[in-house]
Amino acid sequence: MLEKLKQFKENHPFTSLMLIAIAVRIIVVICVPGFGSNREAQHTTLFIGFLEKMKSVLGIGESSGQGLMLLSRALYATVSLFTVSMIYRICDLTSNKQNAWLLALIPTFSIIMPAFGIIENASAFLGLPLLLYGANVVLRQEVLRQNNLTENVHRTSFLIAGIMMGLGISVWYESIFIVLSILILLLVRRNPKGALMTLIGIVIAIVAVGLLLWALSVNPLKYIQL
Repeated sequence: MLEKLKQFKENHPFTSLMLIAIAVRIIVVICVPGFGSNREAQHTTLFIGFLEKMKSVLGIGESSGQGLMLLSRALYATVSLFTVSMIYRICDLTSNKQNAWLLALIPTFSIIMPAFGIIENASAFLGLPLLLYGANVVLRQEVLRQNNLTENVHRTSFLIAGIMMGLGISVWYESIFIVLSILILLLVRRNPKGALMTLIGIVIAIVAVGLLLWALSVNPLKYIQL
């Protein structure tokens, strides 16, 4: 039995990793009480502003029942699966599948919900997979370019990466420093066009989120406090 499991892991490292992650999250969602984050009210971010507006629109209050709590925990657990997936993908690009599998085990057990893991900030928890997705797209394009596979390098990929990272900034605004580092690295690697397309995508996403908040009568500046 153990030999078969080991062979399955060797043949399907990503699938085996995600099955472990899903099993862990099912246990946590069922057994851990609360919404998944008991400190959300302390975080004045754009995400919390949007969340507060949606709660008022839907008529959801603090006295909502267990069903909503279960849904909230399931949402956090599902989002965390994307974090595990992106960490695996990034490590696979920079190393190999074995190292990627081992490193991705860390978020598999430590990044599940803001109240059950190493990331307590709900906005950072939800913004992280967006940033990782954008970083993964940029890294993949750079790997292709480094290997002289320029026919597979697409400027639109940098635009998509920028949009995802821009959404990540909108959810977790402190991550702008991470995104700036990525832009600087692109410039250092002599890829100004990729950096420009990424920046355009970031601006598009932030403006779109700002317009959405404005349409919902939410002041974005209220939730940006460095």
